Parts: sequence; C-alpha cells; structure tokens
Amino acid sequence: MKLSISGIGFVGAALADWDEAADALRNGREPGHMPLDELGRALKADRLPRTERRRAGKSTRLAMTACWEAVEAAGIDPATLPMVFASSTGDTEVLTHSCASLAETERMISPIRFHNSVHNAASGYWSISVGAQEPATAIAAHNETAAVGLLEAGMQATLGNRPVLLVVYDLPFPEPMHQAEPISEPLAIALVIQPAREGEGDQLNIELAAVTDRGDPAMADPAWERLRREVPTGRLLPLLEAMGRGEPREFLLALDGTIGLDLSYQPKS
Repeated sequence: MKLSISGIGFVGAALADWDEAADALRNGREPGHMPLDELGRALKADRLPRTERRRAGKSTRLAMTACWEAVEAAGIDPATLPMVFASSTGDTEVLTHSCASLAETERMISPIRFHNSVHNAASGYWSISVGAQEPATAIAAHNETAAVGLLEAGMQATLGNRPVLLVVYDLPFPEPMHQAEPISEPLAIALVIQPAREGEGDQLNIELAAVTDRGDPAMADPAWERLRREVPTGRLLPLLEAMGRGEPREFLLALDGTIGLDLSYQPKS
C-alpha cells in the first residue's frame, strides 16, 4: 500500500502536542512523565457537548485530544473521515473500578462507568463531538495494536480511495491491575492517512513481510526506547521519529511471531 500522512496528533509523556514531540525527537530531548491524576488537566474536552463532557473518561479525552490536532493539521472536516480507534486496553480506570466492584458482595456498577467500559466508547464520543456519520472501527490487539490499527486504516484508505483517521492510544492501569498489565505512560498518536499522490506530502509504503527479515526497530535514545517498549502505542515512535527529523526510514512492525508490516517512510522532498 502506498500512503501519505497529512496530519499528526500527539499527546502523552508530558508532551502536549506533535510540535513538542517532534522537537524532542529531533533534538534528543527525553520524554517526561505524566501521572494519571494530572492527565485530565492536559486534555481538551471543551469541544464535547456538555453531557458527554461530564461522562467522558480520561482514555476518551486522551484519544480525542490527539484526533483534534491531526484533523486540524490535515485541514479536513472530521465529520467526513472514517475512523479507526485502536487501544490495547481501552479505559483502564473504568475497567479497574468495574473489576473491583464485581469482587464485592453487592456487585454494583455505575451505569455511566459501564457505558464507558465498552471498547468503542472513545469512537462514539468522537462521532458525537464532530457529527460524524462515517464508519468507525475499534481495535484491540495487545502489543500489536498499533500495527493492526495501521494496517486497518491503510486498507480502508486504499480500498475507499479516501482519507482515514487513525488514533492509537493507551492509558496506564491504576493499582492493583497495573501489576498485571504495566503500561508506563498515557500516550495517544493520531494520523490522517490517505492514498499517496505523486509529489504530495510524506510517503509511507506498507507491505507484509516475515518478521525474521528485519530486526527490532529500537530507538537510539534509552528513554524513548523505554516508551516504545512499555506502551503499546509506542510501537509507532520510530515512524514519528523519522517524520520529526524528516529522514527516510525502513523498519518492521510485528503483527505476530512470524509476520509484520514492512514500513518504508520517505519525507516530502
């Protein structure tokens, strides 16, 4: 698949947007730490209708903050974009609370928390916010979530010959579930992907390849490499590093133990 990327959104690791992240990747500045209790203040929720604003959890707000940046950079009406929302775990705070409630005698779960526990909650809030009537896909594939989401968005863009919004996002679990599934940082990356046109924008070529054909796409900086390894969304960081630096790059994103996505990125000349 020959694609181009017309908009990028980024939030997480104490970096508020793509401009900050690109500058950090370009200049060797390490990502920071953003505790869960501070995350809400860093996320945009004012564009949600009042009722949804009260109900939306941190996971939804995280995804939507990245989405807004990406669609504004692309200059495309978000209501016209098919959507792929990919998260390894969904709303971890709601899931943790629900599991704790089920462990109690009365097993009482708030209807609003239950409403936010479904994996397509974030895409639903986004659709309401922008008035979208286009298809929305919700994906979870553990550590391969970023690769599966990118493949799905690329196929939709190619087959539909139209732009597609992809957002990959993860939120750390509170304790005690963090011990079972440790995700070190909140992180969301949004991309507006469309079929490549000669001479227009950055080019991204995606092909299926055997995992043994290419090594692990490790980041040179240890702090960025930890983020890549410790957050499923972070698997996209080598691509963002290349985009931030304006450098060509080829690497492989694993889909399972045998097959992966062979990515070739070429910046606009």
